[in-house]
Amino acid sequence: MSKNDLKKYWIIGDIHGCIFTLEKLIDKLPKGSNPIFVGDLVDRGNYSKEVIEFVIENNYQSVFGNHEYLMFNYARDAMIRNIQSMWSMSNKSYGGLKTLHSYANSENTLLKHIEFIEKLPKYLEIDNYFITHGFGLPYYKRRDTFSKDLYTNRLEDISLDWESSWKDYKVINVFGHTHYKDVKFGKNYIGIDTGAVFGNKLSAVNLKTKEIISQKTIKKDTK
Repeated sequence: MSKNDLKKYWIIGDIHGCIFTLEKLIDKLPKGSNPIFVGDLVDRGNYSKEVIEFVIENNYQSVFGNHEYLMFNYARDAMIRNIQSMWSMSNKSYGGLKTLHSYANSENTLLKHIEFIEKLPKYLEIDNYFITHGFGLPYYKRRDTFSKDLYTNRLEDISLDWESSWKDYKVINVFGHTHYKDVKFGKNYIGIDTGAVFGNKLSAVNLKTKEIISQKTIKKDTK
């Protein structure tokens, strides 16, 4: 891949059911852009069903996030078997109740979307960029065996099982999962989640230029 090819790739942070904010952000991207999502398409916001349908209809790529993990494991139980969990109840830290509301009377769509989620990759690699949901860089050499850490790890959670030389890796890890006020740039990582569902903004970073394009959260996505 040439460096010019990288210019079409825009990596977008955690959406969490904020469909109107997402559509506005996509409209701001240059014509011919190829958006890629870092997971957590669902939960907390009001329109998880619409976000996943938007991704599917446009054939966009996404990696698997921890909220996709929760939805995959608990949504069928809640909607079909009436077996509830912390995810599907009113605990806002999980946010699954709003996801279930978005699928009201749409059981077939839910099942289609769960099948889509199941097939999402735990990571993507484009040139020297390593795209994960969580902070995956300290697991890069073990990326095919430590898959759960790729969507649950945080930059702030220094652990003894991190690879000791990760700070010197030549790959650049673009990740979400932990929200920051603004896109967080490090030597070999970019934290792209800027807290759209918490009322801040949804952001995209260009892989070639490192340009940032953001969209302030639209209130009807979260209220």
